Amino acid sequence: MTERNGRIALLGLGNLMRSDDAVGMLTVRNLAADGRLLDVVRVIEGETLGLDLIDSFAGISQLLAIDAVDIGAPPGTLVRFAGQELTGLPVSKSVHLLGFSDLINVLLLMGAAPTEIVLLGVQPASTDWGTSLTPAVESARKKLAEAAMRQIAEWAGAPPDHKPSLFRSTAFAR
Repeated sequence: MTERNGRIALLGLGNLMRSDDAVGMLTVRNLAADGRLLDVVRVIEGETLGLDLIDSFAGISQLLAIDAVDIGAPPGTLVRFAGQELTGLPVSKSVHLLGFSDLINVLLLMGAAPTEIVLLGVQPASTDWGTSLTPAVESARKKLAEAAMRQIAEWAGAPPDHKPSLFRSTAFAR
């Protein structure tokens, strides 16, 4: 992957060895590979790195994170958190080193948080050890990716039904 100085960050979170917790990472990897992302998008494979990601957000004005989020809903349910809704994110149910809410709070304390932050998530059915998504989460992945592309298009001022030839995949290595 190569580094680009994008102002929009697309952050994939999750543990690739914990079944549905991998949905954020897998979705972001697919979006980066399919060639539809604008040059202003910096892809960050955050995995479970928590606070180690802080330096990755330098120069970012908008942050779109994709992750499995346990809110007690039926498996495969899509969720969206933005603005003040982010303060109510589940903290204790994360299989990450530190949860996304912890990372955002540290960025806010440092005065380094992006202006706009959105978390798109899907309710996991299982975060047990395993390398494949459950059927409910796998079937929600396409809608999750479409929602991510709509959010990026809105921030970038591009039409959500853009032509793929106008977009280019960019990536940022950890």
